[in-house]
Amino acid sequence: MTTEQKHYARSSFSKGAAKLGISILQTAKQPERVFQHGRYFAIPGQTNLETDVVERILATPKVQELLANRPSQRWPDLEDMSAMPKGSLGWCVHRRLKTLGLSFLVDQSQIPESQTDREFAATRFGRLHEIHHTILGLPITVAGEAAATAFYASTGSSPFHIGILSSWMLRGAYEPKERKLIWDAIGFGIAVGQVVPELFSPRWEEGWERPITDWQDELGIREVLKTSPFQDEFATVYGFNLQ
Repeated sequence: MTTEQKHYARSSFSKGAAKLGISILQTAKQPERVFQHGRYFAIPGQTNLETDVVERILATPKVQELLANRPSQRWPDLEDMSAMPKGSLGWCVHRRLKTLGLSFLVDQSQIPESQTDREFAATRFGRLHEIHHTILGLPITVAGEAAATAFYASTGSSPFHIGILSSWMLRGAYEPKERKLIWDAIGFGIAVGQVVPELFSPRWEEGWERPITDWQDELGIREVLKTSPFQDEFATVYGFNLQ
């Protein structure tokens, strides 16, 4: 069997490679300063290879269906979420953010009304990261981010996510006591990806008041969630467990 080989210009891979290496090393050493050290993680996201990956994802039937009928980009505010039924997606998102002392990073007023499919996907994907952490019960720790990034990397093979994952994988070299949990988390993220190929196409915006457990059942991930190394996360943050 032969496959068609694509030839990418060497510069699309090598340009900025040293800077990317710096971000990987510095973030692994000081993950609490990821927003400072991780400024070069965008480099692999600007390659032709990343463009091909994104186009391939956008071309899948479920994503095409979502793009043809885009959900609203106006999300409820945190006060509205707090009033939703206990255990619902919106309530859980609010509960998680309140526990962490965080708020949404995206200013909705700054989102353009007219966006290309790629612009819409990039904006939405960035915002969905909070929902993915919520639905999978992932903490904001190196291990929690490693699980999420392993899911993204294993299902999409994105150079951008693989670059970030490299940093989390290296963290154990600096802090050996964190190594096992990080690798267990990576294994969990990959296991979720074996069950559900992506978490972009579900119409989360139309189901804020649905129980989070209904979402998990619809995705078929309830059983794999029981293998999570973060079993206490649901009980600690949301007040219920998955057993």
